[in-house]
Amino acid sequence: MNPKIFIAGIVVACIAFSACSDQDNNSTSTVQNPSPKEQWGPTCKGADFTVPQLPDLFVNYWEYSFSVEENANLALKISGLFPSCRYFSFSTYNDETGDVISGMSDFEIVPDEGSVNPFVQTSTAKNSFTVYIVPANITDAQVAQLHSKNIIHLGDSIHKACLIIREYLGVDEFGGVELPAIQAYDINTMKEVPAPIRGTSNMWREPAPFQPIWSDANTDVPFMLSPHGTFYPNNATDYLYCRTAIEDNQVMTWSFIPAPYPKRVEDYAGAPCRYWSMCFGTQLDTRSYYSVYDAQANVPDGEKVTFVLCVKQNPRLAEIEQRVAEAKAAGEYINLVVWDRERPSYFGPEKPIGNCITVMYRNILPNKEWEHSMSRMKPTPFGDPVNSSLEDPENMQADLFLGEYGPRGTKVTTEEFLK
Repeated sequence: MNPKIFIAGIVVACIAFSACSDQDNNSTSTVQNPSPKEQWGPTCKGADFTVPQLPDLFVNYWEYSFSVEENANLALKISGLFPSCRYFSFSTYNDETGDVISGMSDFEIVPDEGSVNPFVQTSTAKNSFTVYIVPANITDAQVAQLHSKNIIHLGDSIHKACLIIREYLGVDEFGGVELPAIQAYDINTMKEVPAPIRGTSNMWREPAPFQPIWSDANTDVPFMLSPHGTFYPNNATDYLYCRTAIEDNQVMTWSFIPAPYPKRVEDYAGAPCRYWSMCFGTQLDTRSYYSVYDAQANVPDGEKVTFVLCVKQNPRLAEIEQRVAEAKAAGEYINLVVWDRERPSYFGPEKPIGNCITVMYRNILPNKEWEHSMSRMKPTPFGDPVNSSLEDPENMQADLFLGEYGPRGTKVTTEEFLK
């Protein structure tokens, strides 16, 4: 099903969904809501190229958009089981602008009574949680009546909200569990009422037309910190990014020490980041078409990893592949990404993805106290980031601020690379 097409009306399920929280008074649903899979939008996979705004290929999303104006006095109760995945979260957005409002990452969720949070303590049991999304006009006394420590507040002056679930590296499409159920309560009476029917989110709006910029042709390609703008960002993630055009006779390389990531749940707290990946997307449709995540890169903590980027149409591709294979056999941690500029874009085969590429180095839950954290950098504004970064390069260009932990791309001719 194309997630851009939403059904305006949903047939109400004939069987009520019972909530699984033991720690709040509204433990049993008295209203017949649609089943969870009908309440949430269809699975949006980063890997199926339907999700815009340069997503990771190893994440699945589900969105639920609703009118705050028409439901100004409703608190939404989200109840379900913790999924089995590397990371998951709830994020809320102003759906008119795409700005992030608030959110809650997996480790912050207090589990229901009798459960544990498997993102804090290793557990293979079925552990449940309950989260409330509450309006800006709710009082502290009303919040207390919800009997929950998991409260996500919507901001003031929000007319339409979008709630997104993210799951990275799940054991299957849904992280081994069902999607959580959505119930609604009137904050004045605390009585259950029908949950709002999901509407059409602006998340699916098409990107602005592609426009080349002067720096696309530069052979020196700095990475910069992306601002948290109007593109439905994960509120718990920071991104280093660069943009460049790769010609058929060029190769771009960069080497850096990536942020170490935890290998077991008990090491999550205080880790430099939960997850990192290098994603490659086109400016044409803002979809990602290639990604490499931390475990795939197979680089030990504290060691350098090298990325090599060229187009499939490079006439000496076989020699590039051989040179990278030799480096890998010699013990170098190296990854080759071959970009097919003739690959059909999301818009169809008549519009191939082209050779203008945005590279995103993603850190989920970056530890802002870690000395090499990208979170400490000064972000560049959208538009002309390279030119903007020249105003304060020591704080806005990753390799200058982070040293060996910050990538910087260099484009050379194929002949120079092979030498």
